[in-house]
Amino acid sequence: MARRDLHNVRALITGTSSGIGRALVEALLPYQPRIVAVARRAERLAELAEKGRSFGAEVFPFACDLCDPAARRDAVNFAADKLEAIDLLVNNAGTGALGRFEDTPPEILRHVMELNFFAPVEITYYTLPLLKKGRQPIIVNVSSILGHRGIPWRAYYCASKFALHGFSEAIRAELTRHGVDVLIVSPGRTRTELFDGPLEKGKEPAWPEPAPVSPEYVAQRMVRAIKRGSAEIIPHAWGKGMVLLSRMAPRLMDWILKRYA
Repeated sequence: MARRDLHNVRALITGTSSGIGRALVEALLPYQPRIVAVARRAERLAELAEKGRSFGAEVFPFACDLCDPAARRDAVNFAADKLEAIDLLVNNAGTGALGRFEDTPPEILRHVMELNFFAPVEITYYTLPLLKKGRQPIIVNVSSILGHRGIPWRAYYCASKFALHGFSEAIRAELTRHGVDVLIVSPGRTRTELFDGPLEKGKEPAWPEPAPVSPEYVAQRMVRAIKRGSAEIIPHAWGKGMVLLSRMAPRLMDWILKRYA
């Protein structure tokens, strides 16, 4: 039985203009939440706000680029003004980077880490006082199965997700005394715009991949996990298999991945 009530939940969610973030906002609308939706594309945020009104929910758009440290603090200050307390923080915004390590300059890593790691860490830090005042508060960090296992052509992306994964596990223990849960979401291949951005360079290796799941599927799994106060979910059967194989037979996984390096 669910132990967290999401009705009228007060939430700050990043990366809400498309993909998993947008699907999560839409999945929460029937609970008539109050959500600060953060993303770069103002027009898409306006669409979400309009859709929220049709459900009797309140969606407060905040358009910014979370690669800018000042924007992170501004987003949290905006949430504090609109919500006063936060029950649900979802660090979902992220970027991808495709290419062999030897062909990808280190400044790309700095950009990836800025959005995939430093942004969620700083937003979590600034939001913590609001979470402490929240009702059954929970932090949701959207990582990846590549936060469990590094693969070729994704070195910088994997590094950012490994960092986010370790950070999430560490603060989960620390924040127990404040009654704040931490959920790690580690999707596999999902139909999103993540790897459509300007950091995608080179031809991706022709490794076998299953059909991607929809953002809506991941969002529904997230809602269920948030209600239950789960520690981590991998909302993809193939992803679970990859993580398990990597743990049980790491040398075999190394051999498989070398074929596509």
